[in-house]
Amino acid sequence: MEENKNINEPQVEENAAGETGTDKDGQEQEQPITMESLMADMAKLKAENAKNKLALDKALHNNGELTKQLRAKMTASEQEEAAKREREAAQQKEIEDLKNYKRRSEARERYLTLGMNAEHAKQAAEAEVAGDMEALANVQKLHTEALLKSKEAEWLKSRPDVNSGRNEDKEAADPFLVGFKSATL
Repeated sequence: MEENKNINEPQVEENAAGETGTDKDGQEQEQPITMESLMADMAKLKAENAKNKLALDKALHNNGELTKQLRAKMTASEQEEAAKREREAAQQKEIEDLKNYKRRSEARERYLTLGMNAEHAKQAAEAEVAGDMEALANVQKLHTEALLKSKEAEWLKSRPDVNSGRNEDKEAADPFLVGFKSATL
């Protein structure tokens, strides 16, 4: 019976529960997933998470302590200077935000005057201010397609109905058709 086994396939030992263990080469084989193994994995992850949280809390506490020590060592003028730098940075950020808002508004108005709808104009302005030329080209393409569709619909509405069949009432009223009709009969 042992002769039928393929010698090229790794031999796997089975334990009493039918789970796989290691093969003859010492490599681990996949074990079937059980509820117990999932619970054990979850417990390990929770333990690691708690450990990481404690380490983070400790690092943040140390950072806070170092900041307090630094501020205590700073002179009043240095503290004033640091506060001034923070205010200037906040002011610069607000100025940049206002400049971007102005650029977006101007660009939006420019696109609205070109005939874009409000949504396309807003998207185009955002893309222009962000410097995303690919998005701007896509918005312009959408606008062009929408414009072509609306112009085509307008053109189709303005066209008269096409008469492709014979209408006897109209043929009788047309002298050319009447003469033609009698000549062909």
